[in-house]
Amino acid sequence: MTTPMSARRTQPEPVRAAVEEHKKTIVLCSPDLNFCLSLSMLFQDRYNVVTTSDLETLLKSVPAFPADLVLVDAGPSQKTLQQIEDLKRLKSQISIIMLYVYSAKDGALDRVVRRAVDAIFYKPFEIGTVSQRIDDLLRN
Repeated sequence: MTTPMSARRTQPEPVRAAVEEHKKTIVLCSPDLNFCLSLSMLFQDRYNVVTTSDLETLLKSVPAFPADLVLVDAGPSQKTLQQIEDLKRLKSQISIIMLYVYSAKDGALDRVVRRAVDAIFYKPFEIGTVSQRIDDLLRN
């Protein structure tokens, strides 16, 4: 007599990250989920892509996370700058690119952020230029 499928007890498969070991990993950090989805689709053929909506979540997972580059979609602020500095302290070899709308009133903070990150692109930006910079940073 056979046991029906619904009555069989099976162990669920462990959750596996969709990470291909031969690919570098980029993290897209933006509160705009549609933006993350669009960039994920653009980069998924070349890189492992992980998305998050805030830097706090990323900071909590960095020690065990294989990220090579973080793309941050957030305006310059003291809090964002502190989070970026914390990220660099946790993982010094990680590359960071920031995307935001430039404001002359944030000029002094912008100069500080420039020293903390590998690249800044002001919105609106040319996606081809950002993509090329990502490729350049991850080639090294």
